[in-house]
Amino acid sequence: MDFERYYLELFEMLNSSCKKIASGKYDKSDSTRLFELSKKGRYPGFLSELAESFGMMLVKVEAREFRLKEIIEELEETKAKLEQIIAGHTAGRK
Repeated sequence: MDFERYYLELFEMLNSSCKKIASGKYDKSDSTRLFELSKKGRYPGFLSELAESFGMMLVKVEAREFRLKEIIEELEETKAKLEQIIAGHTAGRK
């Protein structure tokens, strides 16, 4: 087996997935590939550790984005309620 070629192919897989994730234009197969590469014992230790680190960053970013979407929805609901209250008070003055 040509280990140099094998390592280069693994790094290219990792690099490709990380580039897509960094650009925000990734799909499930990219994250699946990243988590596959993080399997210790199956891939070289340094590569699996690097893939695991990128995978953890991905999970944290996705969790943060999910929470931000929740906050935006809550703020939009509060804004709509406040607008109704203001409209009610304005209509009562006339």
